[in-house]
Amino acid sequence: MGDAAEQRVAEQRARDLTEHLQAALDAGGTGTWRWDMGTGLTEWDERLEGLFGLPPGGFDGTFDTYAELLHPEDRADVLTSIQAAIDTKSSYRIEHRVVWPDGTVKWLACAGRATIDDSGEVTGTIGCAVDATSRRHDEMERTRLADVAHTAADAERRLRERFQFLTLVNDALNASLTISDIMANVAAAAVPRLGDWCTIHVLRDGSPIPEVALAHVDPEMVAYAQALQDQFPYDPSAPTGIAHVIRTGSTVFYPQIDGALLDALDVHDEARAIIERLSLKSAISVPIIKQGRILGAMQFLLADPERPYSDDDLTLARLVAARVAVSLENRRLGDQQRLIAETLQQSLLPSELPDVPGVDIAVRYWAAGEATVVGGDFYDVFPLADDQWAIVIGDVCGTGPAAAALTGVARHTVRTAAWHGDSVTEVLESLNHAVLHSGNRSRSFCTAAYATLQRDAAGTALRLACGGHPLPVMVTSDDARTIGTPGTLLGVFADVKVHPVTVELDDGDVVVFYTDGATDVAPPHLLEPSQFTELVELAVRAAADGSAEAVADAIQDRLEQVLAFERRDDDIALLVLRT
Repeated sequence: MGDAAEQRVAEQRARDLTEHLQAALDAGGTGTWRWDMGTGLTEWDERLEGLFGLPPGGFDGTFDTYAELLHPEDRADVLTSIQAAIDTKSSYRIEHRVVWPDGTVKWLACAGRATIDDSGEVTGTIGCAVDATSRRHDEMERTRLADVAHTAADAERRLRERFQFLTLVNDALNASLTISDIMANVAAAAVPRLGDWCTIHVLRDGSPIPEVALAHVDPEMVAYAQALQDQFPYDPSAPTGIAHVIRTGSTVFYPQIDGALLDALDVHDEARAIIERLSLKSAISVPIIKQGRILGAMQFLLADPERPYSDDDLTLARLVAARVAVSLENRRLGDQQRLIAETLQQSLLPSELPDVPGVDIAVRYWAAGEATVVGGDFYDVFPLADDQWAIVIGDVCGTGPAAAALTGVARHTVRTAAWHGDSVTEVLESLNHAVLHSGNRSRSFCTAAYATLQRDAAGTALRLACGGHPLPVMVTSDDARTIGTPGTLLGVFADVKVHPVTVELDDGDVVVFYTDGATDVAPPHLLEPSQFTELVELAVRAAADGSAEAVADAIQDRLEQVLAFERRDDDIALLVLRT
């Protein structure tokens, strides 16, 4: 083949390669450029002009115009990449934004390299670019969705941890029987979830000095903090700290404890040394408030500089303080209700027993459960004449104010009728009439055992009548038995039937009056009346000195063995006579 033919073949191959390259550029939407450093001329093809938002022929061929079209935030990185390729005679790849003349922002993916002449000198750059806007937007959207998912998962995790922590606090509150228990249990539950330190300060009994409970992950630090409390007594008028929170009811939040904060608070050197010793880095102090009344304050402290308190922690601290406030107030109201109940219950019982010559008397009263309501059991012993005394024990059905009111009616009715000289039958008839006409809407009824005790030269006689009440138990040196005859419930029927009996008592005899709370216990704790008789026998034998108090104590011990008093759902009244 001649030279001319070879030349034509080479030229054809060059045209083919050029066409293939152009086809590839067209298919990829790729624009190209060439920058000649010697002339300063920059050549763009029409496709590249379009990628920069310019019409065909709209690029003036200057490098400055190119630089002006780059996004201001990306310009420095792009120019640095180009200069680095020139300096190192290498290539570069970069994605950046451009700003079209109409303000539209597009992403371009660019690849370029430095051009080198035969002497190895850089003559300029060449390269190409494609539109990467759609891909970058897709990537950003995927990143955004991933961030949203991560944020949601993180929020769910924090919510779950918060719920678990509040459940732990609730368990601590539920396990607390006293205010001191509430303070100690919650402080312990808060560490280390809500702080390295937790202190609870509660105002008690009108004192301006709060009771304090504290917890820390290190027991030695607890001892150190307690020593600090002794060294620096609480000052209710202090302008900062817990005193300020309790006095004002305001929250104090220090996300970061540093020198600037201590300077602003004008903290003295000794306090600074303590803060440094305790490594305090972040603090939250929140008031404990219920219905506008400040009950105290809680303080949470962190010693980890990498874990400062956040607004979420502040919210959680406030939630804990609110729950503590509810528990403290409920406990206060419960204590107040218990005191009222105990006071009212005592008002329904005699404040003291009369001195009956030759007769030893002991009484007991056990309220059901925690004694937050008034029971209906009552007893009374009072004189009728120089040698005669009245004895009554009764049980009004129900508890609470209605039962208390009816109990008061019953006790006063018995006393009034007895002082009028009524017989034991007439006293119970009067009591029946009083209960029927007491106006109580609960239609409650009453049981009672009423007796008169005659003590004279002839001996000791007990005249007894029972209206629906458990029969008393009498223990002698020979046997133990119930005495009396069952009668009609009081307050149910207009007419009642009771059957009075007279029992002669010898020296050493014991009579035990009781209410049905002593024997009416659900299985498996059931104590039958026959067992109760045996119980009294044992009690009498156990009393070495033969006193009524010893008998009552022995009965108390036995009842406690059968079922603890705080677990019982009915009151018990007990009255023991021993001649």
